[in-house]
Amino acid sequence: MNQIEYQHLMNRACFGATPEGIKDCSKKKRDDVVNELFSRSSKPEALTTIKREEVESIMADMKSGDADAKKAYRKMLLEKGVDLNVAWLKKMMTDQAQLAEKMTFFWHGHFACRDDNPVLLQSLNNVMRNNALGSFKNMLLAVAQSPAMLKFLNNQQNKKDAPNENFAREVMELFTLGRGNYTEHDIKEAARAFTGWSFDKDTLDFHFRDKQHDFGSKEFFGKTGNFDGKDITDLILAKEECARFIAGKIYQFFVNDVRDEKVIADLGHKFYMSDYDIGELMKEIFLADWFYDPKNMGARIKSPVELIVNTSRWLKAEYGGDDALIFVQRILGQVLFLPPNVAGWPNGKRWIDSSSLIFRMDFGRKLLEVSEFTQRLKVDDDTDPNMAMLKEKSLKKKGKFFELNANINWDILGLNFTATGDADLFNQISQALLVAGGVSYDSAGYRFKETEKNAKLKGAVVYLMSRPEFQLC
Repeated sequence: MNQIEYQHLMNRACFGATPEGIKDCSKKKRDDVVNELFSRSSKPEALTTIKREEVESIMADMKSGDADAKKAYRKMLLEKGVDLNVAWLKKMMTDQAQLAEKMTFFWHGHFACRDDNPVLLQSLNNVMRNNALGSFKNMLLAVAQSPAMLKFLNNQQNKKDAPNENFAREVMELFTLGRGNYTEHDIKEAARAFTGWSFDKDTLDFHFRDKQHDFGSKEFFGKTGNFDGKDITDLILAKEECARFIAGKIYQFFVNDVRDEKVIADLGHKFYMSDYDIGELMKEIFLADWFYDPKNMGARIKSPVELIVNTSRWLKAEYGGDDALIFVQRILGQVLFLPPNVAGWPNGKRWIDSSSLIFRMDFGRKLLEVSEFTQRLKVDDDTDPNMAMLKEKSLKKKGKFFELNANINWDILGLNFTATGDADLFNQISQALLVAGGVSYDSAGYRFKETEKNAKLKGAVVYLMSRPEFQLC
């Protein structure tokens, strides 16, 4: 497998190639590399940062009605939310099950959900991870029955004689079919079927409240029956439009923002015929010749999380503290577990605005050369208490300065770059760091100011990270 194809695969299936992986890629065949990715992700480890018993202990004190206990409970939830965010980000950076984490990241945006209880968010995140490469059928039902999603989409308030349509609407519009593949009547009838789907506030487990369920006959997609929530998901999945909708979102995330409708239709049909086998769909994509077409290489702008994780993995960088990881997400506009709305995060050029672009282009210098700097935070969602805590946790020195303090072993990193001449060394670094072969020493016009190898390596990395190509994957 040549280096450009290998890097493209790692950028999409994982969070970028590492210099070590690039060195050995020419010895491997495409099938072997893809199969290895799946093998390493066959049994992903769950996130276990939030200990349910710790939260429940403080919750018990809170229920006593004491004002201080309620304040402590709220503070604990916010702090645990920060811990959960950082734990997953570090897992992306270090976990060998890269494909599983990348898929979980995709589903995290697809099944977007917000809540102030990190126990619920961690549980939902693990539901996505456990099913990330398995059956979409199983995942859809598990997500739909997760307390976090039921709460976020107001299904706790969905009761017979007073159905709440929010849950049913979003399940069809955003999670399975997309607009135009259902009617308002279908939404109303589906909402009736989902009545009674709830969760126990003490155990935080799914609970069917039969007294709140509408057991009457319902008409959905032209079929009539005494449908419940599972019947509705089964009827949705029976429509091939669902498979095409999911295949289209996967295509835009893993292949190209610009849709190829013919390819998507083919992928959707195969996904449908496989009974919604996600792993089989992803193998179909990663092994296809069209996936490695030059038009698909460097065709996506890295999301903020991809930028942060990719940089850390390539440099083997350990950031100076958890606050650094939170702060950078805030600046760039993507904070894990805090999507802007139920539709998830935008993609493509919408990641770039005037403030985030300046920070992106200067990220390498701030990471590797500047000890502290000032940076204005985005004002979006400043009234959200979760955001307020993230802001509080991510500022130092009374909010005036911030430090990344990346710890990088240049001796270890330098072992991957053996070229001696300036042009050859620069080209080797450029090809490993940027997409589609990078930029050449001559075309870049870059000249080393340093004489020692590690200093040259650092200087070239800072320069290359400031180029537009570094923003692409």
